[in-house]
Amino acid sequence: MGGSVSAFDEEWAQLQAEAREEQIRTRLNSSGGGGGNDRLTVRSDAQRTAADYLERELLPDARREGNRPVEELEQAAARMSGWASATGLQAVADTWSGKVERLTTQVRAEADALRGTSTSFAGGELETQYQLRQLGLIDGSG
Repeated sequence: MGGSVSAFDEEWAQLQAEAREEQIRTRLNSSGGGGGNDRLTVRSDAQRTAADYLERELLPDARREGNRPVEELEQAAARMSGWASATGLQAVADTWSGKVERLTTQVRAEADALRGTSTSFAGGELETQYQLRQLGLIDGSG
């Protein structure tokens, strides 16, 4: 029994050494085979900036520009009251209005998803750093 514990300890030490070597070779924050640095970092400001743009710029513009044809179609339908074309114009206005609503809902969902990705990525990085520290693969200063 004593021999199997010793063999386990030796294998465990070897696995830890291999993991440290692999950690040195792996650069989690590099892209396209580029360099990177020795610290795990997250830059989620780009996702937040994109989400802000979607909500503050794109969403109001899409709503305003998307509703413009609806208003014009409704005015044309009102001017043609009593004609069969008025019903058709109103149907087109209603359909277009629904599409604008779906578009703005999707833009809002994309902004929320960008913020969620940013938050999840940052949280995931902190969890990974914690686990690597617990294994002794990185020091506690980073």
